[in-house]
Amino acid sequence: MDNKKKYGIYGGSFDPIHIGHVALADSAVRECGLDKLIFMPAFISPFKQDRRVTDGHDRCCMIEAAMKANSAFCLSRYELNRKGTSYTIETLRHWKKLLDGELCFILGFDSAVQVDTWYEGEEILRNYHLITARRPDTDYIKGLKVLESFREKYGANITVLDMPPVDASSTQIRDLIKEGRSITGLVPQGVEEYIIEHHLYR
Repeated sequence: MDNKKKYGIYGGSFDPIHIGHVALADSAVRECGLDKLIFMPAFISPFKQDRRVTDGHDRCCMIEAAMKANSAFCLSRYELNRKGTSYTIETLRHWKKLLDGELCFILGFDSAVQVDTWYEGEEILRNYHLITARRPDTDYIKGLKVLESFREKYGANITVLDMPPVDASSTQIRDLIKEGRSITGLVPQGVEEYIIEHHLYR
């Protein structure tokens, strides 16, 4: 019997973390039997160098406010402390050496269908279990065909979670705040309170 623990790495800017992030993380823990899910805020995302990302301390505080949703959730400042551009494969290699067990990578559906274009994306597809879920703004059927092609070409292990799409995005939330509109229901309550208290995204 395999008693090895299962760990999930969930990377991203989380600027801010919202209900979609939390729902995906919670479903990944439940459906895939993860013992720990590690939120990994990026120092600089390779895809978001054209805009200023909120300070890492604030993003971590918001993640901590959202982690109360599930006792399996935890936070790592590894990429923030490491500094520099955060490439997924380098982070996965680091944690694979560190953890004794299966390492999974959690990502949004729009990202999952593009993994083959990432830096060392083929290694990610061949060596790591990917966990994703449908997003409301993606072509689901077309995306499923792409994921199936990854399974055939790379032997990829990809799980698409059985959860309804959540209509929330960090960009949408930042825009609403700038416009002075409510974000209630789009982020966990503790996250909304932190944003208000620290005057973020104004």
